[in-house]
Amino acid sequence: MKCLVCFASFPGAGSCPNCQYDHAAPDATDPRRIVTARAEFRARTLAYAPETRVTAKDRRVPWLGLALGAALFLVWLRACSSFRFF
Repeated sequence: MKCLVCFASFPGAGSCPNCQYDHAAPDATDPRRIVTARAEFRARTLAYAPETRVTAKDRRVPWLGLALGAALFLVWLRACSSFRFF
């Protein structure tokens, strides 16, 4: 089924797992109700809330990648500089 509010596809009928719009309600196809639900969904998903969306892991991962890259570069630099020809 395709949601009338967020246009997400989901199996079965009932409420949408993405926006929680109830498609089983008697007035679910009422255009005014759909437009209102779309506006509420848009306001909820586009709200500026970095403290709730950005986790500590999301802030740590780029720095861990940078540290791993630097460590690999230093290992490669050490391995190439210690090689001597006879």
